[in-house]
Amino acid sequence: MNNHSEVLYVLSIALIEIRATGNLEKAHILADVVHNVPTMISAGSSADEIAEKVMLNAKRHGADDYFSKLFEKAKKQ
Repeated sequence: MNNHSEVLYVLSIALIEIRATGNLEKAHILADVVHNVPTMISAGSSADEIAEKVMLNAKRHGADDYFSKLFEKAKKQ
């Protein structure tokens, strides 16, 4: 991953899911997984570093399968 387009795709899908869900816990988990993405981009973190952090956060919440699939889909965009 050499640019942030895949990370931004995952972030955008997570934000759409947060907006669309009626489940507050799901929204909290999604937000917790991706909330550092904009700051990491601004700080100059590589896309790989950001993806790794997102996946660590996702694993902590048991959402790693979901985010792994999002990253796979992002590669095809």
